[in-house]
Amino acid sequence: MDKFSCIPLACIALFGAVSAGHAGGFQRGQADTDLLYESGSFASRFGLSYINPARGFDKISGVAGDYGTYTGDYEVPSVAVKFGGDRLACVATYVRAFAAEADYTGSPGGALPAPAASPFGSRNQQMEFNSDEVAGTCRGSYDVGRQRFSLLGGLYAENFDFSASSLTVVPSARSVQTPFGLAPVYLPASIEAKAKDGLSPGFRTGFAYEIPDIALRAQVLYRSQTTHVSPNGSASGVLAGSPFIVAPGVGLLDVPGPLPLGSSLPIPEAFNLNDVVSPQNLGLSFQSGIAPGTLLTASFRWTDWSTNREFVSWIGDAPGSSMPFHWRDGYTASLGFGRVLADNISVLASVGFDSGVSTGAETTYTDLYTLSGGISFKQGIGEVRFGGLIGYWTSGAQTLSDGALFEATVGDDLVYALNGSLRFAF
Repeated sequence: MDKFSCIPLACIALFGAVSAGHAGGFQRGQADTDLLYESGSFASRFGLSYINPARGFDKISGVAGDYGTYTGDYEVPSVAVKFGGDRLACVATYVRAFAAEADYTGSPGGALPAPAASPFGSRNQQMEFNSDEVAGTCRGSYDVGRQRFSLLGGLYAENFDFSASSLTVVPSARSVQTPFGLAPVYLPASIEAKAKDGLSPGFRTGFAYEIPDIALRAQVLYRSQTTHVSPNGSASGVLAGSPFIVAPGVGLLDVPGPLPLGSSLPIPEAFNLNDVVSPQNLGLSFQSGIAPGTLLTASFRWTDWSTNREFVSWIGDAPGSSMPFHWRDGYTASLGFGRVLADNISVLASVGFDSGVSTGAETTYTDLYTLSGGISFKQGIGEVRFGGLIGYWTSGAQTLSDGALFEATVGDDLVYALNGSLRFAF
């Protein structure tokens, strides 16, 4: 009897679900294509990961303080259903592939500083986007003795949904007389904006080599880039402070105004973003039995994050405001060992490294070192898995000279993650 296959390959998928949720850049989850290798004619897996990245600024514009964490915790759902056998199988998947959430209301004045070159520019308060993927991927296999060769391919479609709030200053139609002449009146405004794009297509392709008798599998899988072209939506604004003028030699002076705080402002409703890119990636994974009941696993993934330069947004015909990233490509690697404890219980432990993609224009995604573990319980046609991860995020800084809108630093932080999944197969 095979002494290695009793280690559930799904236990390895469990670690992929946990580790993908904290990978550099906006990566959240990956399609559960590992289900293609499950034996039997039908298999399904339903998973949920919880990630708490706990990142906050130590200094903003050179001022140290307790600004709280701006990276919100989040969940990553995943669903996969597989049909087929040893020669041909297909899997339908759903996953939250990319996302981000940031809350900067703990910063001075309840928002990030205005760009150094534009003191009346937009000050980001909150930002969130989600990109969900639905996909179909198939495997065709050919056996040669104890060996199996497989080709993988499929299509996916991904949406994009964005929302943000900011503080800014907008000109009014009023002017007031001063000793220096007429001065335009400016209005502090709180802006809410939303934009979305429908489904944009992409593809996966790859190949795998297996020796099932010793649970050996080497796989290469490529996911194409997808571009969401000019997501658009609407924006609205309300008065967020006292109207003011800029008096030469004096500075800002409040002036009485007819509108109470919270009054709607005549903000153009049209809101647009620049093209948004979900980057291509290439993943390599390897596993092999190395002793009775013991499995070695390894993975490496390259992601083309250098395509993510910045978010640029426009309200009506006004000049665009930007959120720069200027990221470099990202690399994620892991090494793990699995062990059978009993006929229906397996465990796996793994160490990982995720190279930071931040280059100084922003400083969230620095180098990350991780330690993860998980356990699998199998009974009949069902299986339950639980896993956890702790990560060490290195410190970093963003500077004006590197393209940042303002200067800031982050310290060493921790990342926590939990995952659970339920599988049925027959």
